[in-house]
Amino acid sequence: MAGPLPSETASGAFNADSTLYHLDRPHTRRLRKLAALGSAAIYLVYLVYRGVYTLNPDALLFALVVYLAEIHGFFSLVFYYFHVWDLRGRHVPPPVPGMSVDVYITTYNEELDLLRQTVRGAINMRYPHRTYVLDDGRREEVRALCTELGCDYLTRASNEHAKAGNWNNAFRHTDGALIVTFDADHVPRADFLERTVGFFADPKVALVQVPQRYHNLDSLQHRVDWRNRKLYGEQDVFFNLVMPGKDHWNAAFFCGTGAVLRREALEPYGGLLTGTITEDMHTSIELQADGWKSVYLNELLVTGLAPMDFTSYSVQRLRWAEGNLKIIKEINPLTCRGLTLPQRIAYFASMYHWTVGIPKLIFYLAPPVILFTGQFPIAHFDRTFVAIYLAHLVSMLAAYKFLSRGTGRVFMDELFNMANFFTLLVASLRLVVGRHASTFVVTSKRGGDAGQERAVIPHYVLIGFTILALAWSALGLGFGVSDDVVGAGVAAFWSTYNMVLMMAVVGFARRPIQKRGAVRFKTSLPVELLSAPSHGWLAVTQDLSETGCTLLWPGRVEKGTHLRLRLHLGPQSLECDGEVMAVYGRVGGDWTRHGVRFRFDHPLDGDRVADAIYNMAVPEIFTRFSYDSLVLHAWREAVGSLLGLVRRRGRQEAFLPLRVQTSHGEFLATTHDLGQQGLSLVSPEPLVEGQAVRVLLRSSDGEWVSQAVVARSRPMTGAIAALQTWVVDLRIDQDTELRTLSHLLQGQEA
Repeated sequence: MAGPLPSETASGAFNADSTLYHLDRPHTRRLRKLAALGSAAIYLVYLVYRGVYTLNPDALLFALVVYLAEIHGFFSLVFYYFHVWDLRGRHVPPPVPGMSVDVYITTYNEELDLLRQTVRGAINMRYPHRTYVLDDGRREEVRALCTELGCDYLTRASNEHAKAGNWNNAFRHTDGALIVTFDADHVPRADFLERTVGFFADPKVALVQVPQRYHNLDSLQHRVDWRNRKLYGEQDVFFNLVMPGKDHWNAAFFCGTGAVLRREALEPYGGLLTGTITEDMHTSIELQADGWKSVYLNELLVTGLAPMDFTSYSVQRLRWAEGNLKIIKEINPLTCRGLTLPQRIAYFASMYHWTVGIPKLIFYLAPPVILFTGQFPIAHFDRTFVAIYLAHLVSMLAAYKFLSRGTGRVFMDELFNMANFFTLLVASLRLVVGRHASTFVVTSKRGGDAGQERAVIPHYVLIGFTILALAWSALGLGFGVSDDVVGAGVAAFWSTYNMVLMMAVVGFARRPIQKRGAVRFKTSLPVELLSAPSHGWLAVTQDLSETGCTLLWPGRVEKGTHLRLRLHLGPQSLECDGEVMAVYGRVGGDWTRHGVRFRFDHPLDGDRVADAIYNMAVPEIFTRFSYDSLVLHAWREAVGSLLGLVRRRGRQEAFLPLRVQTSHGEFLATTHDLGQQGLSLVSPEPLVEGQAVRVLLRSSDGEWVSQAVVARSRPMTGAIAALQTWVVDLRIDQDTELRTLSHLLQGQEA
């Protein structure tokens, strides 16, 4: 629930704290807090009961190890509840005029095409600024790129302190009052500065951080259900729940990219602090100990690339875990002067999170150990214990779902705990036993390395150990060596559950090698075919990259065919040649999917396609996942129908090209969905409510033409005016015409 708009304090100075507002209504906040307190209290009762009545004296060491792992879990849960105790959002103040802004793009060995789009995105940000590429690879091709695009190039003679040293070198050679920082693969939107600079009207704000979203949704850490509009990202809980929770306590921290920092706050340190791998959090602690404020703005303003293969993913997580844990040797948030109590808790909780590998290993090993030895960490496995345990388990799961607001998914969270446990275990051991200074390694985002299965050797070992334990226990029961069927059954259940997770992680490593060099974005743009034999036909993209697309049109063209295409990129259009590289088959009627590679007339035409991707396709994709899922929507429609509140059936998602004719001319658009009374489409023009239009769809199965009336028109989220589009709802009253259109759309996938 939004609060009052940003305001000035009584003294007249702008205070960034006035931009905060509660995300929940008061009664919902109270319910969430009661759920958190109730769950934590039941967990504590369970732990007390476990410690007093159920530790097995016949296997005391085993029992204590498992019990300590459960205590670790209690504190993890309490820290999570602390973060989601009172989630806040931010109103965005207008940008402060006249501030000097430097933009740093750090790079070492990233591919030039990735860097190119990041640099172009940074240059195109609307607020006045100066863009610098900080090249620690000292590459002449990067210098040439900067000359071509019109930005500044900085490098240095050595790579001391890796990324932080590179950043600090630029800090010494520039003078902007604000510094924006992006990794080489993080492409900002044109309104990034307009949405963030305004917070610096508060002279105590040192940092504005936005979430790290990843646009390669086929990465290892994403799970996508396009039809039901469900997206799981491994870092969603952190950026959608934990960081807004930290922002409530003025404990949001710098995440290394997608941030704006105030030079004045960093000058005493000469830039970012060095000496740790994760200089971002280390610097944040020092700044907030000095009394500076941080701001977290949970908006989609920049997107990057997540690791595609398991080895790269594990290397990245090891660097994060080791760096966060080692910060405690440099500056302990529990004892550091200047931090508030909530800030101390928030920072310590972030470090504590990375120790979860140890208790997870204990939980993965305990069931097989039980099956092998017949010894249990729990004595008195009776009805009382089962009742208390079930009360704890049910309350914890229910509270987690309620407080996670639909973001957290227990099974997926546990799956990634399984994926990370060994990495986090290594990081914890390195904290204890020490290690020589490590070399910063740039995380590969392309994927495709051979030998991925080496990264899951610990999981193979666990699978083998678990299978042997299950077989041993079965033999013991079968030959009468043991008669504890209940105990063996419980241990076998948890062993099997864990083994399912282990096998899923092995599946991560065995994923097919990524062969495509460019990310394909799922988006629907109309395309005209300008060459025979399909001249004049309309097609639509199913996905798009800077180098090609999957094209759907009513007919089949053989592999190797050369085409002339006109791509409609919102209000703009672009002509190019295309070569059919693959034919994937029909998806309904005679509509056939073709893999097409672009052959541009001009070298810069690829940049125009990239502009459409990052300013139209990417925002639309993430907006799509913010809607209710189709399952939930259908459920609401059904309930509404039963109650007599809704008398129409739900809408069918469909993405096909239409020709729209108005009194001023015509344009091409793509349908979004079809309902009983009309359809919605993405239009390059802002139609007016009540306006009459004529719509036409042609396929090999026939032609559909109808008159329609604009019921609603609303702008899509977009940053560049030249690429602005609108979602238009059209009302069509002739039911027979809609049935004809539905037939033409039959079989189309969302």
